[in-house]
Amino acid sequence: MKNWEKKESAQRLRKEGLSYKEIREKTGLSKGTLSLWCRDIELSSEQKARLLSKYDRQLRGAKANQVKRQRAVAIIKRQAGLEIRSLTRSEFKTSGLMLYWAEGNKTLYPGVSNADPKLIKFMMSWFRKICAVPEKKFKIYLHLHSGQDETKAKSFWSAVTGIPLSQFGKSHIKREGSGHKKNILYFGTAKIGIYNKDLLHRILGWIEAIEAPV
Repeated sequence: MKNWEKKESAQRLRKEGLSYKEIREKTGLSKGTLSLWCRDIELSSEQKARLLSKYDRQLRGAKANQVKRQRAVAIIKRQAGLEIRSLTRSEFKTSGLMLYWAEGNKTLYPGVSNADPKLIKFMMSWFRKICAVPEKKFKIYLHLHSGQDETKAKSFWSAVTGIPLSQFGKSHIKREGSGHKKNILYFGTAKIGIYNKDLLHRILGWIEAIEAPV
């Protein structure tokens, strides 16, 4: 089919009241091309009503599918939760060690940085129960974006970690235009530090001793 024939066909279908999507399905033309060729075609009130009704049905269908998927995901998560029992001390030690291997400091001093409150809370429990870190040894620094409420962020992370505000160091504020993605909807990244070199070497020794099962 020649180009002018495609144009006439597209315009005819549009005059019949078809949506651009329906025309694309019949002709294979792009939305941009259809917008250009059919932009001057005025649809009747009945045709507009049909398209709006069709769009409304599609929207309701999409919403119904979304709700259905959310329910399915909730069931999957609930069933998965039943597969996890309380960790033994040995399992807890290994789980924390795996997280430290992935997220923890490997030089200078032991510590971990993350924006996930659940991960930070887990690791704080691990440091306290497995590593027996004294409370006074913890130090915490926040990495925030420009525009975030530092006082609110400190209160949030203090509640998560159990570290008093007096043990917070100076926050690092990422200025606008620094190339960092700005998101003021969360409480920044918490960087936990423990100034104990011997503990760092102990943790690294645990990591080095780990062997995958044969």
